[in-house]
Amino acid sequence: MKVLHYTSNSTIFFPCTDKVENCMMQADSQKGVFAFYRYVCSQLDEVNPMVVHIYGSWDWRLCVIAYAANRHNKVVVYSPMRGLTSSNIEWNPFKRRFWKFMLCQFGALRYADVIVMQDNYEAGIFHATGLDKGHVEILPAPESEEDEVQKEFMYSLYNKTVDTHYMRFITPQEKQFVTSMVQFAMLGVDNQIVMPNIQDISFRRVAFYVHDEDVSDIVKQGAEKAQISISEWTEVTDDMRYPKKYKQFGGFPDKSPFAMIKAASKIGLKNLTLRHWTELYHLFRYEDYDEDKVVQELAKHKLKKTAKKIQNQLTELFFLKPGYKIL
Repeated sequence: MKVLHYTSNSTIFFPCTDKVENCMMQADSQKGVFAFYRYVCSQLDEVNPMVVHIYGSWDWRLCVIAYAANRHNKVVVYSPMRGLTSSNIEWNPFKRRFWKFMLCQFGALRYADVIVMQDNYEAGIFHATGLDKGHVEILPAPESEEDEVQKEFMYSLYNKTVDTHYMRFITPQEKQFVTSMVQFAMLGVDNQIVMPNIQDISFRRVAFYVHDEDVSDIVKQGAEKAQISISEWTEVTDDMRYPKKYKQFGGFPDKSPFAMIKAASKIGLKNLTLRHWTELYHLFRYEDYDEDKVVQELAKHKLKKTAKKIQNQLTELFFLKPGYKIL
């Protein structure tokens, strides 16, 4: 994991763990906003970090870096370094610091995925501002001069934040691997299934993806049929990620044809998980039902277009043959 650091003040001390690849981004005070933005984008493209960690307060560059990192789908960690305590915030609109806060600090806070406070006092002051919309963490006090406690804390924070936003980093090859394993489980060995290349696949990201798609058991079954050994498989738990809205999973509660198609329309085809698609495929391919009655119900509730889209998607995912389509 690469972490790109930026500090607005060279005298600021921050714990830098050796368990990640650390890179520093230099500031050029002579550059304007747009020139500095282009510079940040070039650094993000060159270094290609997963995490961008910015330190400091009251610097317009922090907002620019956070915005650029967000546009590049990078995780943003922000450490105000005690810059948001009451002595540094002046809410009088006639004072310069108020406008400086609104223009600089709000931008950095808005795009930060995680905000790291130095102590409970700073966190309390920040909470009083009402701007703590993201995840706030408090840096633990060091137990030694080497600050090993803080370094371990930062390493865990980086991992937890990246795991929470794993969809920013998941590759098409990793998604294809999951789809192929589901196909192997549903269809068995078939010439139409693309055999994935697992050399450049992060099984940690795959584990989170199949957990959210609710197909962990199906993927493991498909891997066994494809004779692919999945090493370092991660069992996903809630404490591994920050609270976040994930896809609804658990399959369809009612397995009747009309109820499943109606539920799929209500959820939205783009929001269906792979678990939903496997149950729809099993319905069309293996279940015995009155097709004429289902077609009449779909026409009555104006769901024929939805059913057609579902069948087209099943044809793409699981090669559903025309003989098993109701439309």
